[in-house]
Amino acid sequence: MALSLGYGSSEEFFSDEYHTLNLHDKRLNERARTIFVRLQEKLGSCIRRVFVEPKDARQAYDFF
Repeated sequence: MALSLGYGSSEEFFSDEYHTLNLHDKRLNERARTIFVRLQEKLGSCIRRVFVEPKDARQAYDFF
């Protein structure tokens, strides 16, 4: 659990800032949370460095 932006964890930050995010699919909502939290934990890194597993990287690219 990484601390970021001065308070709480990345997951808490995402929950607070994007609590109204609704992509009309539970899986997409969960994927968005996972992607944004991981990217925030490693600011400045590319997707390939954040998502080491090829499957996870592909899902992140497909999401965007």
